Amino acid sequence: MLIKVSKRATKAEIKKALLKFQKKKKTVGFPAEKYFGQLVRGFDGVKYQKEARSEWN
Repeated sequence: MLIKVSKRATKAEIKKALLKFQKKKKTVGFPAEKYFGQLVRGFDGVKYQKEARSEWN
């Protein structure tokens, strides 16, 4: 994303432009932190990966 600021912009104008950028940035994407640690499985993930990878050999 590009933010255009003139050479004569004041500090307040620059801060305002940066706040607009931050607000837009937060709304884009998938909120992965919302679901972190919520998946409940009945097995160990590392053990499963080792078993799955050993099947390829």
